[in-house]
Amino acid sequence: MKQITKLLFLFTTLVLFGNCAKDECQGSTYNKNVDKSYLPDIIPYSDTSTALFLKNGKDTLLFKSQGLREETVKDYSGEGSCDTYNLQQFSLKMVASDTDFFEIKYYATRKVGKVVTIGVNDYDKTKEYDYSNFRYYYPPIIKIEILKNSFDKVLVVPLTVTGNLYIKPKQGILKIEASFNTYELIK
Repeated sequence: MKQITKLLFLFTTLVLFGNCAKDECQGSTYNKNVDKSYLPDIIPYSDTSTALFLKNGKDTLLFKSQGLREETVKDYSGEGSCDTYNLQQFSLKMVASDTDFFEIKYYATRKVGKVVTIGVNDYDKTKEYDYSNFRYYYPPIIKIEILKNSFDKVLVVPLTVTGNLYIKPKQGILKIEASFNTYELIK
């Protein structure tokens, strides 16, 4: 009989405390969106864009847009709060092959704000950059010649493993110097 009493007490305690925990966790939901007016500066490619690049000085690759994607990513505060964040994200992937591509992501974060990252071929990417850097340039800004074409006001963005991206806002990526490959914009 004592065992049944103990089990009944334990079951009742778990039910009561379980309900209390549910009642205490009535968090708010917050929506964080990106500033869409920056999209042409950050993701200057459309759903039908193509870009011709020279790979390693010998192969010509045609990168094709996979289309602009918009999605909402859920994030939870996890700091003793039950708040939920709906974070807006835009992304566009340019693909030449299974191993030759780059993807630009522009998204809202719970803590940092609105940021941009660019990934290259699944093995390298940039750190998170504040979105305003793509409209209001910051050093290093350079003038560069790529395949006998001169570009000024070019943003140099380091990759996390090794190499750099050369980006002209509103025009897109001009050159990728990644760990294993170099891509230079032909047109």
